[in-house]
Amino acid sequence: MINVFMIHSGRDYDMVKDVIEPYLRGTDADSPGAYTNCNILTLESGVESSWKKDAMNKIKMSHAVIVVIGEDACKPSKKDTMGWEVERAVKYNKLVMLYNPGNYEIPDYLMITDRFTKQKRLVAPVMTLEEIKQRIDDYVNGYYPIFSSTYAELPSENRSQRKGELVDQYKMFQKTSEDLVARRQSVNSFYISVNSALTGLLGVAFGVFDDSVKMIVAAFMCVAGIILDISWINILEAYGTLNAAKMKVIKLLEEQLPVMLYDAEWRIMSDKLNNKKYVSFTDSEKRIPKLFLCLYALILTGIIVFTLYGIFS
Repeated sequence: MINVFMIHSGRDYDMVKDVIEPYLRGTDADSPGAYTNCNILTLESGVESSWKKDAMNKIKMSHAVIVVIGEDACKPSKKDTMGWEVERAVKYNKLVMLYNPGNYEIPDYLMITDRFTKQKRLVAPVMTLEEIKQRIDDYVNGYYPIFSSTYAELPSENRSQRKGELVDQYKMFQKTSEDLVARRQSVNSFYISVNSALTGLLGVAFGVFDDSVKMIVAAFMCVAGIILDISWINILEAYGTLNAAKMKVIKLLEEQLPVMLYDAEWRIMSDKLNNKKYVSFTDSEKRIPKLFLCLYALILTGIIVFTLYGIFS
């Protein structure tokens, strides 16, 4: 189950509570069902001084955000309320979906500039309630439509004729995953070399310079090392996220092929691990920059303590 935050005007509150929420929960007359894949979050407070804090907390808690475009969504005042909430949803990389029940005019705050084309486009697609519910279900189940609409509409006999193309794309995408691992190793080698050089220079600084100078130089190097290692950790996390996404796409491709090698490998490994905790490569890799980070922090703390002791003693 995922948290879904609703962005709407006060005028549309009844529609959200009486129509949208029951439908997405599967509890209304037109959409019966005892299950639901989403927990709907709405603002509880209308007090001007507290709604932003309430909205911020709920947006952070949410996995997806639905923007209800109502009759008064284009009013100038909505830019400071609904527009502010949309801006935060985009900032925190939430899955955004737009619902326009009355085909109303699209407000400007739902338009963003594409980074590549520099053209204005919608922050997210406008969808029907059925499409929104399906998107939420797919999100919960980890399913993503990877095939083009042209391929998806082909009859099964025509799809089988294009298996060769599917296998070629699978091989190509698999290679990008292998290349990503190689790039990660290169990044690790680079940062280890830089950190090794920096710690060596720290030793030289303590042996060459006078006390006052060596403290300044060492402190500067420690700060540089801390910034460097924070950058290293962020890059490893980005690589880990990208690799996980690639493995998910590979799994979806394998579902159309005779065997699911990566999925079988994961299940075999899970059986071997039994109840043991699995430590991902990303978590293991991050231990090295964290060790360097602790080393620089300890040296910097020692420098600060020594300097303060010299001043006040």
